[in-house]
Amino acid sequence: MPSWAQSLQFRLTLGFTLILGGALLSVSAFAYATTERKIAAFSEEISIARAERLDQVVSQSYSKNDNWEGVQDALEQVSRLYDWRIVIEDQAGRIVGDSHSVFTRSPLLSQVFFQRPLLVAGIQKGNFYIETGEGFVAPPGSRSSIIRELSQDLQRQSETTRDKKTNAQGKTGQISPPPPPLAQTEIAAEPQLSELASAFNRSLLWSGLAAAAAGIGMVTYTTRRALAPVHVLSAAASEVARGDLSQRVDANPGSELGNLGIAFNDMAGALEDAESERRRLVADIAHELRSPLTNIQGYLEAIKDGVLEADESTVDTIYSQTKHLSALVEDLRLLALVEAGNLRLELTNADISELVSNAAEAFRPRAVDRSIKLEVTVSVGMPGTRLDPTRIRQVVSNLIENAITHTPDGGRVVVNVSPTTHTVAAIISVSDTGTGISPEDLPHVFDRFYRVDPSRNRGTGGAGLGLTIVKRLVEVHGGQVEVSSVFGSETTFTVQIPFAGPTSDA
Repeated sequence: MPSWAQSLQFRLTLGFTLILGGALLSVSAFAYATTERKIAAFSEEISIARAERLDQVVSQSYSKNDNWEGVQDALEQVSRLYDWRIVIEDQAGRIVGDSHSVFTRSPLLSQVFFQRPLLVAGIQKGNFYIETGEGFVAPPGSRSSIIRELSQDLQRQSETTRDKKTNAQGKTGQISPPPPPLAQTEIAAEPQLSELASAFNRSLLWSGLAAAAAGIGMVTYTTRRALAPVHVLSAAASEVARGDLSQRVDANPGSELGNLGIAFNDMAGALEDAESERRRLVADIAHELRSPLTNIQGYLEAIKDGVLEADESTVDTIYSQTKHLSALVEDLRLLALVEAGNLRLELTNADISELVSNAAEAFRPRAVDRSIKLEVTVSVGMPGTRLDPTRIRQVVSNLIENAITHTPDGGRVVVNVSPTTHTVAAIISVSDTGTGISPEDLPHVFDRFYRVDPSRNRGTGGAGLGLTIVKRLVEVHGGQVEVSSVFGSETTFTVQIPFAGPTSDA
């Protein structure tokens, strides 16, 4: 099948054309049937009126002479008007009048005569036999077949006429031309109803064809205009598929195609952002991996060249770099599992207050070493929470480590655990009196590899994956995490974990 036959415009045009054709055919069929019915009724009225006129003329002629003399003239007059061949048969079965016998008019010979009783003063004096021309209005009456007898009479009449012409030619040496047919010269025939019906049907046909052509043209133009945005979208989508994510289309909201265009623009923008994030992620991963690998390579080359001794200090330095590298790879692996939905949670009913307290106590030596006051406050009697203890401990540890890292010596870090108002979830908040986060950086703190410190110094931050992992782990538990900060004074992270746990196991 050719491609144009599969296009939406062709299918819409074909569908509208079929509907339009069906409507035109229905209207034409109704108009044709109505016209035929009206013409048939009108034809019947005409035939009855003509037959009554014939009865009146012949009856008056017969009554005037009380015989068949003068009836021939009446038949000829009626025949001229109606183009009928009228034959009268008396009660004895004899032909006493024939409208076509005297004037040598060509017989119609349609093989069908309409028989009709001839009444004079209510008494039947004989029968009419009426033959009509093709397409002319037929008179009322029963069908009859005296055509053979009339044909024989016509043949005898033709032979008699031919003998007379031969005798006349012998006497004068000339042949007198026959009079012209009255049907062409002496009869002012009225228009035939069949011709009127044919003319109407032809007009109906041509008007239907013209309307169909105009309708198809309008449908084609309308569908082309309506589908123009679809073609633009198709071209833009092809460019996006080739890698050009900057493609956008003009779209006005309100219509289906306009909303589709807006959705396409949103999709293209999301793809462009995702591609930019992917490239940034690759660059960040390369940067984070390169730094410890470069350090390890440098120390090993120095030991190999004899510049450094492989003493305990050097080994500890290399070991710390490998630990950092291993932690980075593990964070990336964990983040990939969470974002792909493949992280399997080991869910169990646990005391979230105790879990948070134990996680916080692990950082107390580090806080004491920097003179940071670590306060842990938990609510008593909280219900058990369905969670993965290892992952929630990781969430709390990342938040407390981040708070201690960004809190100056002598500051304070406060960890609090309490239920929500309706006791459906536990709220874990970690606050510090550190440097705070600027309003520009606040929306991006959960982005991968994002650091508030533009110098990317690990002394003030890790690889930039900790908060991203926190957000993903909280979300797989069915909870949510928020951050608020006053730049230069404090920052608070708030985690909400439902007691019922996630809606489905991860």
